[in-house]
Amino acid sequence: MLRRLVDRLRALSAQGRASRVGRALSRYSTANGALLAGGIAYTALFSAFAALAVAISSLMALLPSHDGLRSAVLETLDSMLPGVVDDGSGTGLLTLDELTVSSALNLGSVVGGLVLLYTATGFMGALTRALRSMFGMLVPARKPVAAQLWNALGLVIVVLGVLLTALASLVTAAASALAGELTWVPGWLAGGGARVLAVGASAVIDGAVLALLISVSGVRPPWRDLGLGCLLAATAFGVMRQLGTGVVASTADNPLLASATTVAVLIVWLHLASRIVLLVAAWIANPPAPEEAHGPEESHDRERPNYVTVSVPETLTWSVVADGPSRSII
Repeated sequence: MLRRLVDRLRALSAQGRASRVGRALSRYSTANGALLAGGIAYTALFSAFAALAVAISSLMALLPSHDGLRSAVLETLDSMLPGVVDDGSGTGLLTLDELTVSSALNLGSVVGGLVLLYTATGFMGALTRALRSMFGMLVPARKPVAAQLWNALGLVIVVLGVLLTALASLVTAAASALAGELTWVPGWLAGGGARVLAVGASAVIDGAVLALLISVSGVRPPWRDLGLGCLLAATAFGVMRQLGTGVVASTADNPLLASATTVAVLIVWLHLASRIVLLVAAWIANPPAPEEAHGPEESHDRERPNYVTVSVPETLTWSVVADGPSRSII
């Protein structure tokens, strides 16, 4: 009885490892996804101010008189980075004035702008390398200038995603306000329909941004896998936004906890968002099950050296195998 139960559990475990989710978790584990996610979050934390400075300075220059759209952008930023940017309520860590770079064109402003842009694109470089690792691909041999241009393109995609999300929110809010006054506006927009439409539009934009970032990284997955993966990521990001905003809102009235909570939520949010992106990327990759060593002879654990090295040419003929399903993904 006990033996049959153990055999059954082993069979279920083997089926789980052979499933698409199991293989994705194995790829995430063997590619050091948790470590890469931490590195992305760390880089993003230090790149956040530079990215916000570049984005908001551009916003102030392009939309000097569109108060409604600027307010919608601030609300969108607050949902993506809860409690970081002050939307006028006095609860954010940074104000618009602190994030706006001087528009005076001089050597100092040009150098400062280039430094901010270089810092902001550092996050995209880390994300590109991590995404390619989830697909089992090497880092592309791009020249430094070309690599920075691709990273800048990724940053532009993220900024456009924020702007489009804000625009969608503004349009749905306006449609909801006009639903009772104009006959050609559907009546269901006057209630919760506008909120559902805004959430749906935000999910579509999130998925499109992820798809474009994967493409910028030089990865070209099948369209079906890419679409389903981006749908999963958009759903997860929607849940994260609601949770992150709720946590910050619950502590905003406490001046002793507000700043510390905002920083903590930002760090946790960036880390979880990075993990979601990499886990979804591993799922999109749909990798085969990794080869496992069946004994010390195959894994060369008892030899010296027990790894592939040019110092001992005989090791160059060894095949690389995975560490096995026992490695933790946490």
